[in-house]
Amino acid sequence: MPVFATLLVFLLPALSPPSVAQDATVRVRLLERKAPTTVAVSAERGPVQLRVGPALLGTLAAGETATVETDRRGVTVRFRAVIETVEQVAFVPRDGADFRLRSGSIDRHYHGALTVSPDDDRGGRLQLINTVGLEDYVASVVASEYPFREIEGIKAQAVLARTYALKSRDKYDGYDLVDHVGSQVYRGIGSETEYARRAAEATYGEILTYRGAPIEAVYSSSSGGHTADNDAVWNGRPLPYLRGRHDPFDRIAPDHEWVTSVERDRLLRALSQRYGMRVTGLTVAETTREGRVRSLRLLGPQPRTFPANDVRLALNAAFGPRLLRSTFFQLHLRGDRYEFHGRGFGHGVGMSQHGAREQARQGYSYRDILAFYFDGTRLAQHDTAGPELPAYAERPRSTPVEPIPVRPVSAERTYPERPLRVGW
Repeated sequence: MPVFATLLVFLLPALSPPSVAQDATVRVRLLERKAPTTVAVSAERGPVQLRVGPALLGTLAAGETATVETDRRGVTVRFRAVIETVEQVAFVPRDGADFRLRSGSIDRHYHGALTVSPDDDRGGRLQLINTVGLEDYVASVVASEYPFREIEGIKAQAVLARTYALKSRDKYDGYDLVDHVGSQVYRGIGSETEYARRAAEATYGEILTYRGAPIEAVYSSSSGGHTADNDAVWNGRPLPYLRGRHDPFDRIAPDHEWVTSVERDRLLRALSQRYGMRVTGLTVAETTREGRVRSLRLLGPQPRTFPANDVRLALNAAFGPRLLRSTFFQLHLRGDRYEFHGRGFGHGVGMSQHGAREQARQGYSYRDILAFYFDGTRLAQHDTAGPELPAYAERPRSTPVEPIPVRPVSAERTYPERPLRVGW
């Protein structure tokens, strides 16, 4: 296959977006983890209306700012000489305007509208909901989640970001998504790049479906050479399009192979605190056919077995995200230290972002990339049936005869942190 993907950034067609997608919006909760008590909202590039229900409270001219803070009766809004306490307030840009949101060290710009209300679950905090056009959301997410420049890989990421967003409709009470890795990383206009915007436009409205419904559009940084079955990592039924497979394209990933270690006593203490039991040892309980760890056994007076991904996240919360980068590892006790000899970064289910990048480098299209990682799926315009992607069996590939071993590497490798999704 000719290598042409890097040229496509200059050859993207001018698309006329279909009407089915034009009015699609998603509701994203902003700054949930920051739990702000006060925010400043400014009008950018045009006027922004302040509305309480259908009533117009006032209008901010471009550059003007209003502040909102919590109040025991709702929220208090201050702008110009106006001070109003209301149940909630909406900031609605007009005539192509955007809004700027500031809270503490956060200073970001967003498309769409903003609704501010009290957080009923956390007294004294604000709930910020950004209702934004789906394509604007996709362009921002892609730029945050996928930092590479090969356009076909970026387009694959755009389809997954859009699919994930629509699959998440009504997931929460009053909104669909959060702006961090609990959903997808979304930082508004400031994170957008030209590449991400072009990829969103080139795939306008496209989602990935299986039997007519949006798929679980999951992805991680690196598969380590073999993607994972969804049920080997998370509880739930096996999904036909999320079956593990040999991934030779992932070998370019900086975390394709790694070795880390931690003091035995520190690790056991962290697990004891996390699981509320006395842990005296750690062993592998079950592995998958390719060698990925499915479950781990915590030893002690009352031994218990837990999903490996749960233990991975618990250890990474205690020691940092680069200790146990995936569940694709071998465990060794060397003296007073536990060693992990592993592959990949993240949960390993679905698309490997580094693998997608290498496929794009080799000239594969975004359709090829999605077909490789999500076998048997179809591209569609939202809920409109589309063509089936080429079957995985039709693609040129190298099929391993034996399961991929996790080979120890000679020394600890260190790499700079990369802004990639590493999973939940």
